[in-house]
Amino acid sequence: MNLFKSVSAQLAAAKDRRAQRAEEAARKSAAREKFESLHRLRLSTAAAVSSVVIVCHEDTWAFVERLVFPTPGTGFHIPFHGSVDSQHFPGERCRVDRGTGMATVTLSGPHLVRCLTIFRAVLAAGADHVLQDAQRYAMSKRLYARFSNLVDSIDPDTSSGAVPRLVIDAGLDSDGKEADPVV
Repeated sequence: MNLFKSVSAQLAAAKDRRAQRAEEAARKSAAREKFESLHRLRLSTAAAVSSVVIVCHEDTWAFVERLVFPTPGTGFHIPFHGSVDSQHFPGERCRVDRGTGMATVTLSGPHLVRCLTIFRAVLAAGADHVLQDAQRYAMSKRLYARFSNLVDSIDPDTSSGAVPRLVIDAGLDSDGKEADPVV
């Protein structure tokens, strides 16, 4: 009789664990879908922007250039996001203050869409992906959060004429907001 109770208890515990795993999977799936829906909305908003100004350290901008706007044969390779038209490359719109090392870059709406898309592609691969680089993942996560904050602050239905500005440096005045965690 005790053997029967033991087996029954084990089966019940296994059933409970399966139910918990199913609930957790459903929560993760819902969070992922919510994030993807928000990401699509951000892309739509970013596409409506004429220009934004990004202020960051020149090394941060160099990272963005290599990842998001690679010249053929250099930088990271994310083939499914198309090539970059060198005539519309934002590197020509970058000014670096040699005293502080801070870069000021003007990006267009299509550049902003590309940045969000590439950062999201890196995050979607996951931190433990076999080809993932810890720096690329960490930088993409931080940059996606900051670019998302900028896009979330834009009302696509109104235009004040002011060019949105994003400062990526905890040491400078910035809005200090953090984006929702990436799932």
